[in-house]
Amino acid sequence: MQDKLTGLAVLEMKKKRKVSMQDIADQLGVSKGTISLVLSGKAESGRISEEMCRKVRATAEEMNYQPNEIARSLSTGKTMTIGVIVSDISNEFFGSMTFHIQEQAKKYGYTVVTTNTNENLDEFNKMVTILLNKQVDGIIFVPVDNGQHIAARITKRHIPLVQIDRFYSDLEASYIVVDNYKISAKTTEHLILKGLKRIAVICYDFDVSALIERRQGCIDTLSKYNLLDPGLIKNIRYQYQEEDLKQAIHDLKNNSDKIDAIFFCSRKVFITGVKYMYKNAISIPEDMEVVCFDKIDSFAIANIPIIYIEQPIRKMGEKAVDILMEQMNGSNDRKQFVFDTELKYIN
Repeated sequence: MQDKLTGLAVLEMKKKRKVSMQDIADQLGVSKGTISLVLSGKAESGRISEEMCRKVRATAEEMNYQPNEIARSLSTGKTMTIGVIVSDISNEFFGSMTFHIQEQAKKYGYTVVTTNTNENLDEFNKMVTILLNKQVDGIIFVPVDNGQHIAARITKRHIPLVQIDRFYSDLEASYIVVDNYKISAKTTEHLILKGLKRIAVICYDFDVSALIERRQGCIDTLSKYNLLDPGLIKNIRYQYQEEDLKQAIHDLKNNSDKIDAIFFCSRKVFITGVKYMYKNAISIPEDMEVVCFDKIDSFAIANIPIIYIEQPIRKMGEKAVDILMEQMNGSNDRKQFVFDTELKYIN
């Protein structure tokens, strides 16, 4: 009876123990080298038959074999992971961008580790540290206000790097962005040519390229037509955006001269801003027209007429991964891609 119990215990331990390549080799009566070649996709170089490859894969699956990623990374010098740092994962724009990055990375056999900063410098520093400690093979990140010195830690380690959505002009690294200035100027001019004169701009108060360019594109175009009122340029603090937006909308509604339109420089500012417009009984577009710098699918469902700027999110995410892979394969070229955007309407 005791022997039987001992045997069961040994069997149970074998079930719990992680299956190795040697276990598969013993099961099939072949060498561990054969198993390694098949499971690493190098069977052809070892002249291993297709029948044996099928047997190895089937046995590995039956035995629930899981590759030792740590051992593999030590032998290849690669972890087969890339890190992604976004500034606000709750923003649908960055969520969609991360999705396309992950899908493109899969095509190269890579896994994505996604982190978030909430536009906070300390969090950005922490996320960079985490990814460097994980020894990711490359990093794609959205810059945070005043984070150049933190990003420089990545380049000093010679880790392949691509900036997306924004960029630090003094950082020697590739970037993927849209022409924020051009489309903001074009959109503002579109409003003016429609006969709208009193145009407000609401934007996060960040010193980052994308938002600076959007705000400036609006300001320069309003100045060109002698329609700029500095009091209608509202800068919103990210950490206090609810109260700042509430006050901004209140001020615009009660302005002595009627406001014709509001240009919202980002999706999240737009959604919160529109919420307060309704609370202040401001009808869109009868009282004020609105522009959102991004696509808002829910407004099409709600049949609310808005003007929006559609960014090529999928192209941006895919191109960022492609460039990163080139760098990880030895390219030293720094590439800058500036995509165009489209002005669209929900009627």
